[in-house]
Amino acid sequence: MPYHAETSDIRTSPGGPRTAMQARDRVRALLESSPVVRVGTAAGEAVLTDALLVTSELVTNAVRHGGGLLGFDASLCAGGAVLRIAVTDATSTTPPSPPAHPAGATKGQGGFGWPLIHRLARSVRIAPAAHGGKRIEVVVPLA
Repeated sequence: MPYHAETSDIRTSPGGPRTAMQARDRVRALLESSPVVRVGTAAGEAVLTDALLVTSELVTNAVRHGGGLLGFDASLCAGGAVLRIAVTDATSTTPPSPPAHPAGATKGQGGFGWPLIHRLARSVRIAPAAHGGKRIEVVVPLA
């Protein structure tokens, strides 16, 4: 099912987010405006936590492994029931398929974020970016 009807949109521009914290702040503000997510309730906070975790992992991976964050989109779709996040980075190297449990990952080594993204998102798409690098787009259900 395509998610074309955007009710709100945040895009990276010269004043766009450059860090995971800034991206999380923008997604939090977006979800607080959602007619579906009831931030402040137990269910709303669980949805918010998942959305912020996905946001943080995507941006952190772009910075740490993708040569830098070049673009960030976040929008509510499907009447606010779906969050679409897209991150563009500088490398065309795609992340490996996530294992069920990262084997041998130790403290400081990482390897847990990409599997979490796949677990929490309804879909994950990777495509070449228009001016080099790649764009990773995820769809996170909110309801």
